[in-house]
Amino acid sequence: MQKFLILGRPSKPIPRGVNIKGTVDQLTMLKESGRAEIYTLVEDEGYGFAFLIDVASHDELMTILFKIPLGRWGEYQIFPLGTLDAEHAALRELGILS
Repeated sequence: MQKFLILGRPSKPIPRGVNIKGTVDQLTMLKESGRAEIYTLVEDEGYGFAFLIDVASHDELMTILFKIPLGRWGEYQIFPLGTLDAEHAALRELGILS
């Protein structure tokens, strides 16, 4: 599995007719599936969502993100996260760790 941190924020000003409930519903389903941790961001001029998600591939991540209405009226910042085990393996391969 690959882990990603996603920051999702609505456009400002928030456009009329945005589907906030649909976004919350999709994020709740991800959380209930056990594949994501969801947090609400509170910012000076609005709010958004931060979520940590486990997926098999970048393609799976994109499929999930396309289902969330936020992407139609906001933007995502996507950060791939490594695991400590993978970092240790890379350091051992380079000879930095034994």
